[in-house]
Amino acid sequence: MLLEIKSWVKTVINRNSLYLSLVLLLLIVIPLVPSNKSAEIIDSLKSKLPKAIDDTNKVNILCSLSMNFYTIDPDSGIKYAIIASKLTDKIGWKKGKAMAYNSLGVNNSIKSNNNEAVNYFGKSLAIYKELGDKSGVSQQLGNLGIASMNQSNFTAALDYYQQALKIAEKDGIEASIARQNGNIGIVYTYLKDYEKALKFNRKSLEIYERLNDKDKISKQLGNIAWNYTFLKNYEKALEYYERALEIDEELGNIKSIAIRLGNIGILYWETLDYEKAYEYYNRALKLNEEIGSKSGIAVNLGNLAAVHYILSQDSVIQDLKLKNTSFSLDKIYNLNKSIEYAQKSKDISLEIGDKRQLMEVYSTLDKANESIGNYENAYIYQTEWAKLKDSIFSVEKTTEIANLEAKKENEIKEKELKLKDLELLRKVNEQTALFLGLAAVVILLVIIFMQRRKSEKLLLNIMPEKIAKRLKRNEKNIADRFDEVSIIFIDIVGFTTYSKGTEPEEIVSALNDIFTRFDILSLKHGLEKIKPIGDCYMAVAGLPEPHDNHALATARFALEAKDLMHNYVTPDGHKLLFRIGIDNGPVVAGVIGESKFSYDLWGDAVNMASRMESTGLPNEIQVTESFIKEIKDYGIKYKERGEVEIKGKGKVLTYLLK
Repeated sequence: MLLEIKSWVKTVINRNSLYLSLVLLLLIVIPLVPSNKSAEIIDSLKSKLPKAIDDTNKVNILCSLSMNFYTIDPDSGIKYAIIASKLTDKIGWKKGKAMAYNSLGVNNSIKSNNNEAVNYFGKSLAIYKELGDKSGVSQQLGNLGIASMNQSNFTAALDYYQQALKIAEKDGIEASIARQNGNIGIVYTYLKDYEKALKFNRKSLEIYERLNDKDKISKQLGNIAWNYTFLKNYEKALEYYERALEIDEELGNIKSIAIRLGNIGILYWETLDYEKAYEYYNRALKLNEEIGSKSGIAVNLGNLAAVHYILSQDSVIQDLKLKNTSFSLDKIYNLNKSIEYAQKSKDISLEIGDKRQLMEVYSTLDKANESIGNYENAYIYQTEWAKLKDSIFSVEKTTEIANLEAKKENEIKEKELKLKDLELLRKVNEQTALFLGLAAVVILLVIIFMQRRKSEKLLLNIMPEKIAKRLKRNEKNIADRFDEVSIIFIDIVGFTTYSKGTEPEEIVSALNDIFTRFDILSLKHGLEKIKPIGDCYMAVAGLPEPHDNHALATARFALEAKDLMHNYVTPDGHKLLFRIGIDNGPVVAGVIGESKFSYDLWGDAVNMASRMESTGLPNEIQVTESFIKEIKDYGIKYKERGEVEIKGKGKVLTYLLK
């Protein structure tokens, strides 16, 4: 199946796409537990079932049936596992109960019922611990690790996997050693340490090849292929990918085949062959619907939504008109289809708690709604996207934070021990103890002083100094009206597209460089930075202290920012353009929030300044007629752009500063 892409695989865009992460997520939801999906074995087990009496052998048959069904029909797998569970209660077989719980956990995991899966794996683990069954304990620790990965809890996942691997290595359980090495490899793939991930994946593959477990061999080949993809070694990735697909088709593993089809769709998407991408996404979607994989359905619906959105873009439409395309090129039709598929993906993603897929879908819904003029919905989805982005970045730092907390606890314990030693020393030598006590007090006061300085500095970084002082005085409900200010928005054009294929560190580095430049200009011209909104910078002149020449200061800031960012290129070689919008007028400013303060502005002038930016032209400063009246006597050049359609205002005359 992959031979058809050999000739163009080297042309895949040289970047790590968010879509690759989404497809890799599909690999994680499959618990790596013993199973065989051979139709002959399923038929054989079914034929034995009517003849079996209600004993441990029948429980084994039912659990085997459940585990053989999990990748082709998890609903049937759940049905047989429930029957097995009830039978274990009847005959009083605890190990059989643990096996039944394991089967229920596996099949629910395939259906992305993560809470149910965690519940059943936990029950199975408790029984295996009670029985002293180390192999069973290791297996369930691994499954709980997988469930934690599905919920983006990398710290918990790595902890479960390492516990399981330690038990397996101590007892020499090869299958479990292979399984946990593969799982740990997946964690390192998410942490972007691809070389370390390959090290664990290869260990796992070597053992599975020795055991001749084809199902697990296929999964490790697929994981290795994705690490090579992230390392941009496409030829090597293709080699492993072909081997995995060949085994999947031999075994009739529908779940894995669906993943491979989705992967191929992504490769076509990256090479701008939207028809092929659409075809493979649809094929993957149908297989995922057949087995009831909610995560697979959500991802492929989101991918189809992305294709329909790209088909609404003028440049793509013009390009496809020159080709014999089977797509409808009606812009409104494609935007509506994009919203339809994205809404379905959103609903499923919310149900299963897939934050990464939700973030991708919210981005599509934001852009599609904006394109059809539904700005209210676009704003809602843009806000939800920003919240999820912050949440995911926070989750990805969980391991680092946990390590810091552990270090902090150790330091506290060490200090407690030292204090006990000092107490004993005081009894021997009161004078020395007194000296040490005074020294400790001084150190504590210094620490308190430094912490207060840090807190004050942090507050001044997010609040105007005047407002920060009012907060420190415990002033409640801070809100002020300002009759005349100037508001400016600076947005990075195409930053969302740039960020999709760029490492998080590079994205943050570029934003930090750009916003630091704007901060310096704000100080120079007397503007107050309000906040960054994603890749947009918002500032104001005329508050919290009135400014007689607020419009002039804002105009000079904008013109200098435009010159500063002309032909701006990121450290990794991407050229970025900027849109700037300005308006002036009365606003209300105040502090909102209790634990996380935010100083913000409200008013028609704020909304109009934002609209000036969003409807503006790349590398231009678009302003209102009201703003021009404020600066026309200061010798600043400008030209009339003409009337622009503004939401809620109709046609508005705008100008461009020169």
